[in-house]
Amino acid sequence: MKKSVDILGAIILVALIATSVTLFINLVNFVKTDREVLIFHQRVKAGSSVTIEVPRFNRFDRVYLILDATTPIYNITVQPRDALIPLPMDVEGSEADATYPIMMTRHFFFVANTSEQAILVLHTQPKTPYAIKDIEGKTYFTVFSHIENGKEYIGINIEVVKFKENGFTQTILVIPFNEIIQPDFQVQGDVKVLQGKIAYVNFIIMTDIGWYAVNIVPPTIQPNSTISFNVNAGSRELFSRTGEYLGQKGLYLALGIGLYEGHFAMNETPQATLAIGNITIINGGKNTTIPSKILYEYDLHYRLYVFRKFQPTHEHLLLISSLILEIIVFNYIAIKLWKTKMRR
Repeated sequence: MKKSVDILGAIILVALIATSVTLFINLVNFVKTDREVLIFHQRVKAGSSVTIEVPRFNRFDRVYLILDATTPIYNITVQPRDALIPLPMDVEGSEADATYPIMMTRHFFFVANTSEQAILVLHTQPKTPYAIKDIEGKTYFTVFSHIENGKEYIGINIEVVKFKENGFTQTILVIPFNEIIQPDFQVQGDVKVLQGKIAYVNFIIMTDIGWYAVNIVPPTIQPNSTISFNVNAGSRELFSRTGEYLGQKGLYLALGIGLYEGHFAMNETPQATLAIGNITIINGGKNTTIPSKILYEYDLHYRLYVFRKFQPTHEHLLLISSLILEIIVFNYIAIKLWKTKMRR
């Protein structure tokens, strides 16, 4: 009799454990976040509005939009306005951005405020060869074509929205490089300051080891002035280093434009307008020219992610109730078997 009770108890125990595990796995699968990814491209004209339809979402779902960073956007609006709320999160210029993986992309985050569909409206600017990003402070920039004496430049107007705690902003114009830096490395180009006040313009070399910056336009430059620069292995960097980047893998090259709060009066709009000419890169005997040309019609590529937040349903409640019931029954039978065994 005792042996039969032990066998019955073991069978019931195994059955309870198996059903509990099954219920738990199903419950975990319900909790998993669902994700929808849309990859598209559109042919757009600068100055036009681009609409992106967001699939139907539920409240508290997250929407994540990734754009090519060489596509400047004036701003993004949502229709209906309160359907998606922009998250107070800015990855542009963050430490993550400085580690390169998202340098050539632009990111926008939203959280759903309602359960419905929405449209994102992108207000576009002309496209340049550069990814234009803030790495210090926050600015609002516009790009345009500037022609002087028959020569074309990429014009950029930078207006400060918020200075960093140190009183500076820095906006960078970035291009991919992806080459080992050779002894003959040099970069030549022209920069014009059209109006406003700058703190500096630096040429920045981003390698797989670190950043190296060479000042090419000083703060004393006057408006309507042109600087022709030549950065090479003998150029002295801001930390008095020369040529330390030789032999390293250059990932990106950039122009860093800095504005300083102390240069502007209280009632003065902190802004500067510059023009960038052709830039020629020489490395390993090869010449590459970055043209000072902007495009008014181009392909806009983007990826849209919709992360579905877990929403409890009656099925989840049923599974949880079943799991609780399993635990109660398991404990009840275990106690009964223990009492029976103790009596014997």
